Amino acid sequence: MAGRLFTRFGSLGGALAACPAERIELLDHAMDVERTFRSFQRVLKQMLWSALIRRPILSSDQTLHDYLRGNMAYERVEHFRVLFLNAGNELIADEVMGIGSVSGVQVWPREILKRCLELDATAILLAHNHPSGSPVPSRADRDLTEKIASAARCFGIVVHDHLVVARRGIVSFRKAGWLK
Repeated sequence: MAGRLFTRFGSLGGALAACPAERIELLDHAMDVERTFRSFQRVLKQMLWSALIRRPILSSDQTLHDYLRGNMAYERVEHFRVLFLNAGNELIADEVMGIGSVSGVQVWPREILKRCLELDATAILLAHNHPSGSPVPSRADRDLTEKIASAARCFGIVVHDHLVVARRGIVSFRKAGWLK
């Protein structure tokens, strides 16, 4: 079974992110194996989450990168999530603000800022995935980030970074000089 999973999905991450129906069919409808996969997914996500809470989060933090890769790198469509932070840069909430297609996701800066105000967030980290596997941001990614950062400044909210997450790595807008 493991050989079939790795042949079809390429890796454990790919198998975990696969559509459950595909896994079930590939495994000859072995529901006990599918239940094990789902349990493992929940445990993995909880472990990654618990490593983030109750401490300041920096966009260069390996724990954050592990968390985002575990939650986004193998998704089949783009997800745009926002990590809302308090004045001590501790995580208040992590929310998916948009789910798109294999090549794009639509989010609205006003909805992100509205949620910041509801949560009393003073800073945010933006993240989205590229299902293609390449973490290189598009021009549209850069334009959207600038719109969000500009709107956030009006409310005194800091955009610490925008991370593009993919199977082949993570790109930081701040580190690349696209976010000042």
